[in-house]
Amino acid sequence: MEITMRKFGNSVGAIFPPELKAVAGDEYKIVKLGDTLVMTPLRNNLFDNETDWTGFRDSVSQEDNEWDEIDD
Repeated sequence: MEITMRKFGNSVGAIFPPELKAVAGDEYKIVKLGDTLVMTPLRNNLFDNETDWTGFRDSVSQEDNEWDEIDD
């Protein structure tokens, strides 16, 4: 897929086609590697919402615990 960089005021940006399902307001980290721009979505901290972890301890099996105890 190809897009064209466009001037927006004093900045440069791109318009993403609908197939990419980009969402206005989503935030990204952009890194330039040589002449390549790499965009990575910023995600919320995995541990921010305690309710996401409700019941997690109960889901850990004995086998999970054994794997955690294996010496490296």
